[in-house]
Amino acid sequence: MSNLFRIRYSTRVNNEYSVIQTDPWMLDSRITYLNHGSFGARVKPIFDYQMELKREFEFSPVNFLDRQPSRVDEARQIVAAFLGAQPEGFGFVDNATTGIGCVVNSISFSKGDEILTTNHVYNGVRQVLTKIANESGCSYREVAIPLPLNDSEEIVQAILGSLTDETKLLVIDHVSSSSAILFPVHEIARICREKGILLLVDGAHAAGMLDLNIDSIGCDWYVGNLHKWVCAPIGAGFVWTSERYRETTHPMTVSHWLYQGYVQEFNWQGTKDVSAWLSAAKAVQWGSEIGWNRIRKHNHALVTRMHAYLIDMWDVEPISPLDGSMLGSMATISLPKYCPSKMDQCLALRDELYLRNSIEVPIFEFQNRGVVRVSAQLYSDFNDVKALNGAINDIYISK
Repeated sequence: MSNLFRIRYSTRVNNEYSVIQTDPWMLDSRITYLNHGSFGARVKPIFDYQMELKREFEFSPVNFLDRQPSRVDEARQIVAAFLGAQPEGFGFVDNATTGIGCVVNSISFSKGDEILTTNHVYNGVRQVLTKIANESGCSYREVAIPLPLNDSEEIVQAILGSLTDETKLLVIDHVSSSSAILFPVHEIARICREKGILLLVDGAHAAGMLDLNIDSIGCDWYVGNLHKWVCAPIGAGFVWTSERYRETTHPMTVSHWLYQGYVQEFNWQGTKDVSAWLSAAKAVQWGSEIGWNRIRKHNHALVTRMHAYLIDMWDVEPISPLDGSMLGSMATISLPKYCPSKMDQCLALRDELYLRNSIEVPIFEFQNRGVVRVSAQLYSDFNDVKALNGAINDIYISK
């Protein structure tokens, strides 16, 4: 293994999970970083690789973009293979929200049609869907997925009971940004196929967090980010389209290759910095050197323990099972009853924790309660949530 990817392993002490700590993370070591889920984090080798690409472009811009189109194609092949996705239906975009835009702008909606999602939807996606519904005259609705959840079947039944003859498109999270809960996308896809409903899966958090095989899901579209759990640079996302809809699904930026094939259209979206896309392939290879299964198992075990610890310390009801069966590498926990529950106060607490304790963690209002979402990554330590608990106690209990 290259020195760039060397790893230090700690031993198991006092029955605590062993922690994998990697050298090259670029995060400020003075910050307790529990928010990998928002924008991910980069390692130095991937950052340096992207900077090399940027310098190469500046040395000879035309040569870089015009004479080496195969570089984007090679990166596309590597990332698509990693995600279990047919490369013929895989295209790079800037982020998952852009991918959502590509899909919904390629569907013809009419009055009487319905766009359906759940109340766990990412707010940026909510805004995209609302805009499309307003402009096309179709309706937009969110299915209430009640909390707490005991198993995935409760999600399936809530969605199944909400589908109507008017439902044209269902947009579902694979891993909800707000609740961090895994949705049973395979079963939901089966139901949609039986009922003739289009299915778009928002996998913004899934790539790198889950062992993905997109082709096996059976959805019509799947979008995701690579800057989060694959740890690629910002600006690396993707949209996968089933064979049936590749001729009608287009990038948001229409350029020279319109109607010349799905891959060509997405490979060239006008003059663009493609260094993030190329670096995404390098990030996949970086994780492979460590072992993606190893990374996923470490992160899941750690976040499951973090989840159980905060539930116990704060004496709150879990919104998903304590065994972690509905979690990936993130967990959302209700704040103690003495903490805020309204968004503005939650954001103020988030900022206070950062400014006062150098703890970076998302705190927000979700379904009329204040919640915190913790993430586990290779650089994380169980002591991070102990620090979070201690800081919140100092703010509220000591007063």
